[in-house]
Amino acid sequence: MALLLALFLFSCSENKSTINVAVASNFEPTLNQIVEKFHQQNGNDIKINIIAASSGLLSNQIINNAPFDLFLSADIEKPQLLEKQLNIKNKPSVYAIGQLQLWIPESKLDIECLMQLNSIKTLAIANPQTAPYGMLAVNILNESNIQMEKTIQTGNVSQAYLYTKDGLTQAGFVAKSHMQKENSGCIQTFDNKALSQSMLLLTDAAKELYQFILSNEIQKFIQQSGYLILDSNIVE
Repeated sequence: MALLLALFLFSCSENKSTINVAVASNFEPTLNQIVEKFHQQNGNDIKINIIAASSGLLSNQIINNAPFDLFLSADIEKPQLLEKQLNIKNKPSVYAIGQLQLWIPESKLDIECLMQLNSIKTLAIANPQTAPYGMLAVNILNESNIQMEKTIQTGNVSQAYLYTKDGLTQAGFVAKSHMQKENSGCIQTFDNKALSQSMLLLTDAAKELYQFILSNEIQKFIQQSGYLILDSNIVE
Protein backbone atom coordinates (compact mmCIF):
# COMPACT_ATOMS: atom_id res chain seq x y z
CA MET A 1 0.00 0.00 0.00
CA ALA A 2 2.78 2.43 0.89
CA LEU A 3 4.53 1.69 -2.39
CA LEU A 4 1.38 2.35 -4.41
CA LEU A 5 0.76 5.60 -2.50
CA ALA A 6 4.29 6.74 -3.22
CA LEU A 7 3.82 6.03 -6.91
CA PHE A 8 0.56 7.99 -6.92
CA LEU A 9 2.19 11.00 -5.28
CA PHE A 10 5.11 10.85 -7.68
CA SER A 11 2.86 10.69 -10.72
CA CYS A 12 0.81 13.64 -9.55
CA SER A 13 3.75 15.82 -8.60
CA GLU A 14 4.43 17.15 -12.13
CA ASN A 15 2.58 17.56 -15.40
CA LYS A 16 5.38 16.09 -17.51
CA SER A 17 5.18 12.51 -18.78
CA THR A 18 6.09 10.00 -16.10
CA ILE A 19 7.66 6.55 -16.29
CA ASN A 20 7.65 4.30 -13.24
CA VAL A 21 10.54 1.84 -13.17
CA ALA A 22 10.74 -1.06 -10.70
CA VAL A 23 14.32 -2.21 -10.20
CA ALA A 24 16.06 -4.87 -8.13
CA SER A 25 17.97 -3.16 -5.34
CA ASN A 26 21.42 -4.29 -6.53
CA PHE A 27 21.00 -2.42 -9.80
CA GLU A 28 19.53 0.81 -8.42
CA PRO A 29 22.84 2.77 -8.22
CA THR A 30 23.70 1.83 -11.80
CA LEU A 31 20.19 2.61 -13.04
CA ASN A 32 20.33 6.06 -11.44
CA GLN A 33 23.42 6.82 -13.52
CA ILE A 34 21.82 5.38 -16.64
CA VAL A 35 18.81 7.65 -16.17
CA GLU A 36 21.14 10.64 -15.91
CA LYS A 37 22.71 9.65 -19.23
CA PHE A 38 19.25 9.17 -20.72
CA HIS A 39 18.23 12.69 -19.72
CA GLN A 40 21.48 14.13 -21.08
CA GLN A 41 20.70 12.65 -24.48
CA ASN A 42 16.92 13.07 -24.54
CA GLY A 43 16.20 16.07 -22.31
CA ASN A 44 14.10 16.17 -19.17
CA ASP A 45 10.62 16.06 -20.70
CA ILE A 46 10.07 12.61 -19.21
CA LYS A 47 10.09 12.15 -15.44
CA ILE A 48 11.47 8.76 -14.42
CA ASN A 49 10.56 7.42 -11.00
CA ILE A 50 12.81 4.63 -9.75
CA ILE A 51 11.37 2.28 -7.12
CA ALA A 52 13.91 -0.21 -5.76
CA ALA A 53 13.22 -3.33 -3.68
CA SER A 54 13.75 -7.07 -3.86
CA SER A 55 12.69 -8.65 -7.15
CA GLY A 56 10.08 -10.80 -5.43
CA LEU A 57 8.42 -7.86 -3.71
CA LEU A 58 8.31 -5.84 -6.92
CA SER A 59 6.97 -8.81 -8.87
CA ASN A 60 4.14 -9.20 -6.37
CA GLN A 61 3.34 -5.50 -6.68
CA ILE A 62 3.13 -5.82 -10.46
CA ILE A 63 0.79 -8.81 -10.15
CA ASN A 64 -1.38 -6.64 -7.90
CA ASN A 65 -1.58 -3.90 -10.52
CA ALA A 66 1.13 -1.51 -9.35
CA PRO A 67 1.50 1.10 -12.14
CA PHE A 68 4.98 0.17 -13.33
CA ASP A 69 6.08 0.67 -16.92
CA LEU A 70 9.36 -1.26 -16.76
CA PHE A 71 10.61 -4.01 -14.45
CA LEU A 72 14.31 -4.78 -14.01
CA SER A 73 14.61 -7.99 -12.02
CA ALA A 74 17.69 -9.67 -10.56
CA ASP A 75 16.76 -12.91 -12.30
CA ILE A 76 15.01 -14.12 -15.42
CA GLU A 77 12.40 -16.32 -13.76
CA LYS A 78 10.22 -13.52 -12.38
CA PRO A 79 9.93 -11.59 -15.66
CA GLN A 80 9.15 -14.86 -17.46
CA LEU A 81 6.43 -15.63 -14.91
CA LEU A 82 4.92 -12.15 -15.26
CA GLU A 83 4.97 -12.42 -19.04
CA LYS A 84 2.86 -15.58 -18.89
CA GLN A 85 0.66 -14.68 -15.93
CA LEU A 86 -0.24 -11.21 -17.19
CA ASN A 87 -0.25 -12.18 -20.88
CA ILE A 88 2.32 -9.51 -21.74
CA LYS A 89 3.28 -9.36 -25.42
CA ASN A 90 6.95 -8.56 -24.75
CA LYS A 91 9.66 -11.09 -23.94
CA PRO A 92 12.17 -10.49 -21.11
CA SER A 93 15.62 -9.26 -22.14
CA VAL A 94 18.85 -9.85 -20.23
CA TYR A 95 20.29 -6.43 -19.41
CA ALA A 96 23.09 -7.58 -17.08
CA ILE A 97 24.59 -10.71 -15.56
CA GLY A 98 25.02 -10.36 -11.82
CA GLN A 99 27.56 -12.20 -9.73
CA LEU A 100 27.41 -13.15 -6.06
CA GLN A 101 30.30 -12.54 -3.69
CA LEU A 102 31.00 -13.58 -0.11
CA TRP A 103 32.66 -10.78 1.84
CA ILE A 104 34.41 -11.10 5.22
CA PRO A 105 35.82 -7.59 5.83
CA GLU A 106 38.02 -8.36 8.85
CA SER A 107 39.45 -11.66 7.61
CA LYS A 108 43.21 -12.04 7.48
CA LEU A 109 43.20 -15.79 6.76
CA ASP A 110 44.67 -17.16 3.56
CA ILE A 111 41.95 -19.73 2.91
CA GLU A 112 38.76 -19.74 0.83
CA CYS A 113 36.15 -17.36 2.29
CA LEU A 114 33.45 -20.01 2.19
CA MET A 115 35.46 -22.30 4.43
CA GLN A 116 35.99 -19.46 6.91
CA LEU A 117 32.25 -19.36 7.61
CA ASN A 118 32.70 -22.39 9.86
CA SER A 119 34.40 -20.12 12.42
CA ILE A 120 32.19 -17.05 11.92
CA LYS A 121 29.12 -16.34 14.04
CA THR A 122 27.06 -13.83 12.02
CA LEU A 123 26.24 -13.72 8.32
CA ALA A 124 24.05 -11.28 6.36
CA ILE A 125 22.01 -12.73 3.54
CA ALA A 126 19.14 -11.36 1.47
CA ASN A 127 15.76 -12.98 2.08
CA PRO A 128 15.82 -16.04 -0.22
CA GLN A 129 12.02 -15.96 -0.52
CA THR A 130 12.06 -12.65 -2.38
CA ALA A 131 15.66 -11.93 -3.43
CA PRO A 132 17.42 -13.97 -6.16
CA TYR A 133 20.83 -13.17 -4.66
CA GLY A 134 19.61 -14.56 -1.34
CA MET A 135 18.33 -17.74 -2.93
CA LEU A 136 21.67 -18.18 -4.67
CA ALA A 137 23.50 -17.75 -1.35
CA VAL A 138 21.30 -20.32 0.39
CA ASN A 139 22.00 -22.82 -2.39
CA ILE A 140 25.74 -22.32 -1.91
CA LEU A 141 25.49 -22.82 1.85
CA ASN A 142 23.44 -25.99 1.39
CA GLU A 143 25.77 -27.41 -1.26
CA SER A 144 28.74 -26.81 1.05
CA ASN A 145 26.86 -28.16 4.09
CA ILE A 146 27.58 -24.99 6.08
CA GLN A 147 25.39 -24.32 9.13
CA MET A 148 25.70 -20.77 10.43
CA GLU A 149 25.33 -19.95 14.12
CA LYS A 150 23.35 -16.82 13.26
CA THR A 151 22.07 -15.70 9.86
CA ILE A 152 20.53 -12.25 9.56
CA GLN A 153 18.10 -12.01 6.67
CA THR A 154 17.80 -8.60 5.06
CA GLY A 155 15.10 -7.32 2.74
CA ASN A 156 17.41 -7.28 -0.27
CA VAL A 157 21.06 -7.78 -1.24
CA SER A 158 21.86 -4.06 -0.93
CA GLN A 159 20.94 -4.22 2.75
CA ALA A 160 23.11 -7.32 3.17
CA TYR A 161 26.01 -5.30 1.80
CA LEU A 162 25.34 -2.41 4.19
CA TYR A 163 25.04 -4.73 7.20
CA THR A 164 28.44 -6.21 6.32
CA LYS A 165 30.08 -2.88 5.52
CA ASP A 166 28.83 -1.30 8.76
CA GLY A 167 30.04 -4.22 10.88
CA LEU A 168 26.59 -5.37 11.94
CA THR A 169 27.57 -8.84 10.75
CA GLN A 170 30.97 -10.46 10.36
CA ALA A 171 30.28 -11.61 6.80
CA GLY A 172 27.75 -11.17 4.05
CA PHE A 173 26.67 -12.47 0.68
CA VAL A 174 26.64 -9.38 -1.53
CA ALA A 175 26.40 -8.38 -5.17
CA LYS A 176 29.71 -7.94 -6.95
CA SER A 177 28.46 -4.58 -8.25
CA HIS A 178 28.46 -3.26 -4.67
CA MET A 179 32.09 -4.13 -4.19
CA GLN A 180 33.76 -1.92 -6.78
CA LYS A 181 35.52 0.16 -4.12
CA GLU A 182 35.96 -2.56 -1.48
CA ASN A 183 39.18 -4.54 -1.18
CA SER A 184 39.49 -5.37 2.51
CA GLY A 185 39.37 -8.83 4.02
CA CYS A 186 38.34 -11.94 2.12
CA ILE A 187 36.26 -11.65 -1.06
CA GLN A 188 35.13 -14.72 -2.97
CA THR A 189 33.30 -14.57 -6.29
CA PHE A 190 31.05 -17.45 -7.33
CA ASP A 191 31.63 -17.39 -11.08
CA ASN A 192 29.50 -20.46 -11.71
CA LYS A 193 26.46 -18.98 -9.95
CA ALA A 194 25.70 -15.96 -12.14
CA LEU A 195 22.24 -14.40 -12.37
CA SER A 196 20.73 -13.45 -15.72
CA GLN A 197 19.21 -10.15 -14.66
CA SER A 198 16.32 -9.52 -17.03
CA MET A 199 13.91 -6.70 -17.69
CA LEU A 200 10.34 -6.76 -18.91
CA LEU A 201 8.68 -3.90 -20.77
CA LEU A 202 5.25 -3.57 -19.17
CA THR A 203 3.95 -0.57 -21.16
CA ASP A 204 5.13 1.24 -24.29
CA ALA A 205 5.68 4.39 -22.20
CA ALA A 206 9.10 3.02 -21.19
CA LYS A 207 10.09 1.64 -24.59
CA GLU A 208 12.67 4.35 -25.28
CA LEU A 209 14.37 3.78 -21.90
CA TYR A 210 14.22 0.01 -22.42
CA GLN A 211 16.02 0.32 -25.76
CA PHE A 212 18.51 2.77 -24.27
CA ILE A 213 19.51 0.24 -21.59
CA LEU A 214 20.24 -2.33 -24.29
CA SER A 215 22.27 0.08 -26.43
CA ASN A 216 25.99 -0.50 -26.95
CA GLU A 217 26.97 2.53 -24.90
CA ILE A 218 24.92 1.56 -21.86
CA GLN A 219 25.77 -2.14 -22.05
CA LYS A 220 29.45 -1.21 -21.87
CA PHE A 221 28.69 1.13 -18.95
CA ILE A 222 26.88 -1.70 -17.14
CA GLN A 223 29.94 -3.87 -17.66
CA GLN A 224 32.11 -1.16 -16.08
CA SER A 225 29.72 -1.08 -13.12
CA GLY A 226 30.57 -4.59 -11.94
CA TYR A 227 28.37 -6.79 -14.12
CA LEU A 228 28.93 -9.19 -16.96
CA ILE A 229 26.93 -8.69 -20.15
CA LEU A 230 25.83 -10.92 -23.00
CA ASP A 231 28.16 -10.76 -25.98
CA SER A 232 25.09 -10.63 -28.19
CA ASN A 233 24.09 -7.32 -26.57
CA ILE A 234 27.12 -5.59 -28.09
CA VAL A 235 26.96 -4.84 -31.79
CA GLU A 236 30.35 -3.90 -33.20
